[in-house]
Amino acid sequence: MPCDDAVVSDVEHHVEGELAIEDAHVPPESFPALKPELPFGSLPVLDVETRGGTISAAQSNAILRFVGRRAGLYPADDVRALKVDEALDLGEDLYHVLTASMAEENAERRMAMRKVLAEETLPRWIGFLERLLVANGRTGFVAGDALTVADLKLYWISDKLTNGTLDGVPTTLLDGFPAVTAWRKNVAAVREARLAEKTNVRARAATDL
Repeated sequence: MPCDDAVVSDVEHHVEGELAIEDAHVPPESFPALKPELPFGSLPVLDVETRGGTISAAQSNAILRFVGRRAGLYPADDVRALKVDEALDLGEDLYHVLTASMAEENAERRMAMRKVLAEETLPRWIGFLERLLVANGRTGFVAGDALTVADLKLYWISDKLTNGTLDGVPTTLLDGFPAVTAWRKNVAAVREARLAEKTNVRARAATDL
């Protein structure tokens, strides 16, 4: 699953019960026929039902901001929103440095690309995230003192970097970045707490029926 689709799906889990959202996944074999109908020929796409009809919008960060505003995961304050947008775009740039190696089918060339990524490119970009977290006061979040869509996006990307699915990228890549390590631990705990609460709410609602 591409980063954009996976992150949007993760956010949808966090807003379940707060917004009426239907998460429709497109099987790979169905995508070619659907592609010409999509706004920019790619996923994710958000369809919003309005009084005037259905509005379709692409671009993951735009979707994350739209959904985040309605679920308390995007700040109303303009300055904090600016910092969330900054972190969202950092995540976009960080993920894009991976895409060429992910598309490379030749194993030897892919491993050569991953060597440069692991030793040079990724440490530089993770360093930017480390700097952002320190500048934010090591609150455990990338912007302000509460979970936002930027935390969820960057958390998913950081997990992708360390879960062993990228051959040639060591799972210890983030070990030299203490602020990033602490942030990941905090976001994981907050994510789990939010999702557990939603599970409990659904269970109580089912019991009350």
